[in-house]
Amino acid sequence: MDPHRAGTDANTADLIVWRVSNSNLFTGKRNTALRAFEQFVKEKDLEGKVTPAWVKKKWENLRQKYKDIKSLSMLGGDPCSSQWKWYSIMDQALSGEITITHFASPVLVSSSGQEAPPIKRRKEQYLLVALQELERRKEERERREAEREDERERRAVDREEERERRAMKREEDREKQSLERERRREQEMLARQERWERELLAREERREKEYREREERRDREAASREDRLFKLLEAFVAKK
Repeated sequence: MDPHRAGTDANTADLIVWRVSNSNLFTGKRNTALRAFEQFVKEKDLEGKVTPAWVKKKWENLRQKYKDIKSLSMLGGDPCSSQWKWYSIMDQALSGEITITHFASPVLVSSSGQEAPPIKRRKEQYLLVALQELERRKEERERREAEREDERERRAVDREEERERRAMKREEDREKQSLERERRREQEMLARQERWERELLAREERREKEYREREERRDREAASREDRLFKLLEAFVAKK
């Protein structure tokens, strides 16, 4: 984003007229000015070129410079306002006269071949040059500040994306761990089920074996009793 590329004379004039024409948007409440200048950026198709904060600073600088030159002119002597091309439109705009159709840059006449201006006028010119230099430095600081703000926003976005990525990674890890725990629980449950079934089968086999052994023992005992009884009967019959 390069604010200087968007800071053309036409854009500056649009800003002055728009600001005064939409004074109802500037209620003095917190952040209302920034939101209003955001609307200006959208209306003038300046998105991606300047930020609302930069436009706000631009307007504040214009208004402050107008006040400085206005105060200087009221001190007496020849005013130096004619050398600042935005003085006329700012004066008309801030006084309620916003029907401005011409924004001509001032023509500075060379001093060669003319008498040197009076000392007071030279001082005023030096002050105007100083004000212009101050504005240039302010704009440079604002440009650097806008770049730093863009960098901070970019880093904030990167940090937010990194936090989201890490959060997603943690969520995926938790999901994997949960699935792994569930898988282990299922395996343990299946192992316990298989062990229980094997133990149950072994008990059934033992009971079946014990039952067969008891039946065989009873059969042998019954056969032995029958054999003894048969022998007793034979002995009894033989005695008769």
